[in-house]
Amino acid sequence: MKIATAAYQPEWHADWATTAAKLDAWVSNAAERGADLLVFPEYAGVEAALLGVPDGNGDPVRWRDAMVRAADDWIALHRELAMRHGVTILAGSLNAAGPAGRVNRATLCTPNGATGAQDKMILTPYERQNMGLTAGAALQVFDTTLGRIGVLICYDSEFPLLARALLEAGAEIILVPSCTEQRAGQTRVRQSARARAIEGQCLVVQSPLVGRVPGCDIVNANTGRAALFCPPDYGLPSDGIIAQGETDQPGWTIADVDLTHVGSARNTGQVGNFAHWSEQDTRIKSITSVMLR
Repeated sequence: MKIATAAYQPEWHADWATTAAKLDAWVSNAAERGADLLVFPEYAGVEAALLGVPDGNGDPVRWRDAMVRAADDWIALHRELAMRHGVTILAGSLNAAGPAGRVNRATLCTPNGATGAQDKMILTPYERQNMGLTAGAALQVFDTTLGRIGVLICYDSEFPLLARALLEAGAEIILVPSCTEQRAGQTRVRQSARARAIEGQCLVVQSPLVGRVPGCDIVNANTGRAALFCPPDYGLPSDGIIAQGETDQPGWTIADVDLTHVGSARNTGQVGNFAHWSEQDTRIKSITSVMLR
């Protein structure tokens, strides 16, 4: 299987037709290079609302609501692109209407026209306080022809029990679409993604938003580096990095991945992080305080 993960910069467009043309060009490029699975970043979907010219109103609530209004068209566009190009696409996340409020949603679109949505489970302080978003209600594992896929949107990747739940439910690949405005945020998400690959002995794919978008406070500055991570073990890269792009450089990072080879680390690897996970439970039930002063 060939996976393409995007370092993607949203832009203002004159109209919806130019927005669709840009996405078509990106998907066409990856498909022509043989990619089967394409991953776009968190809040790439803000581009669905970046129509016209910047008007100076960067209010995050304004952009939240604009994304909600555009969500159906954004998902329909990616569904059509997936079908036309014969690829599976994780559409860049955007705000959408959920059962209990507005959420941060990433949608997986398959070549047969099927779609599945994953809402962000744990919101950042900015999403809670400035955007008034609602957290997702449940994790999903998407059973596709490429394998069983789970999605942890940005901050979600920093919580190992979410990844563990996906893996115990059969996920073989975890996709991490991200949007971070500072190096510190990018470091947290990148290192968390690497940690999830080690402890879960699985494939983790990160896709970051990059560049500056004037007039939209949600994505006014973004930094990141696209990458595919694996457990560092027999027959796999010793640093746990299958492939990575350049920091803050828009474009695809594409790599061939054998899921069977990655997953074999669980059975024949140097260590057994996945199998030994439950041993933590018995070792943390009783903690003794020892006075040494």
